[in-house]
Amino acid sequence: MLPTMRQRLYSAVDLIDGFNPFDALGFTLTRDFEVFRQFVSDGGPVPSSLETRLLQAQHDAEIADALRRFLKDVDRPLVGFMGGHAAKRNSPAFADIARLAWSVAQEGYLVVTGGGPGVMEAAHVGAAFSRNDMSDLDRALQRLAGTPDYGDLDDLFESDGRVRKSKRKDVAAARDWLAVALEVRSAAPSTMPLSLAIPTWLYGAEPTMPFATHYAKYFQNSLREEALVNNSRAGIIYGQGGGGTLREIFVERNYYAKDVDNFTPMIFFDKGGYWLRAATYEGTTVRSYGAKLDEAVPDMLKFGICARLKPDDARLSLFLEKVAFTSEVSIIKDVLAKHSGVARRNMAFALAGEPLKVPTFRMNRA
Repeated sequence: MLPTMRQRLYSAVDLIDGFNPFDALGFTLTRDFEVFRQFVSDGGPVPSSLETRLLQAQHDAEIADALRRFLKDVDRPLVGFMGGHAAKRNSPAFADIARLAWSVAQEGYLVVTGGGPGVMEAAHVGAAFSRNDMSDLDRALQRLAGTPDYGDLDDLFESDGRVRKSKRKDVAAARDWLAVALEVRSAAPSTMPLSLAIPTWLYGAEPTMPFATHYAKYFQNSLREEALVNNSRAGIIYGQGGGGTLREIFVERNYYAKDVDNFTPMIFFDKGGYWLRAATYEGTTVRSYGAKLDEAVPDMLKFGICARLKPDDARLSLFLEKVAFTSEVSIIKDVLAKHSGVARRNMAFALAGEPLKVPTFRMNRA
């Protein structure tokens, strides 16, 4: 049965309800997985009936309104952390993102992610321990590293909705992944620092990341991505990622920004230089991963910005100052701080329903 009539955002307890760490299939017993199973049965991203489509739309509209009310009550600048779900818990990239989020959360920013594993989980782990010493975070990271991933959860179901026998080992790995996450979560403060996850049941096969305090979970991925990008108004930090992260990078919002104040800071963070080098290959095998964007992103943004500036306009450099490829925490904090006041003001206008005070954007145009 699809969930409807949401008056508030989800909590981790709402989503993980039913989990049994002593059952090899315990991950599939959660409320979250039950909804995902129904979502797949109903056609996944292309609902098989008008009734299902309407129920999903009602749910997502209610989540959007609950999210609006939550943000209005919180009244804090949001910093988005985006990146791939494939970053393993025992990787340097995972630990680096967690430590950066720990530092950013201590500055009073609300950490928001797409709510999945990998880079997204790392950001919430950092936020969850941001009232603790770094040593507590390091112990949490060490414990998580012992269960680095959750197996291959693609193509899980038989035609009747049962989990394939060939996938039982992977489902058990997901159970272990989630059990360790809950163990680490119990070591965080009982009242954890606020953080927001905006996941989707399109990727519902992934086990629930339990380190956020609030979850705005959608059926439609497009609505979820719009909410994630539009609400990360103080800035977006990009960790290692692939196709999904690239799609989030090349959204039109900054390309069509009409002035400097409404250009959201874009920070490309990876101590290993992921964003500064191209991937290398040996035949069809990837020898080293990378996505060299340090020239492409500024050039593309410059192309859009210059189309609206007069030849003698000196503001181009002010736009591009908000695009940083760095692993220096002090630089990242400085970029975010310079924009946080504008971000709070624009967020307040949006939440108060005053759209005329928030610039509009010519989205999806050539």
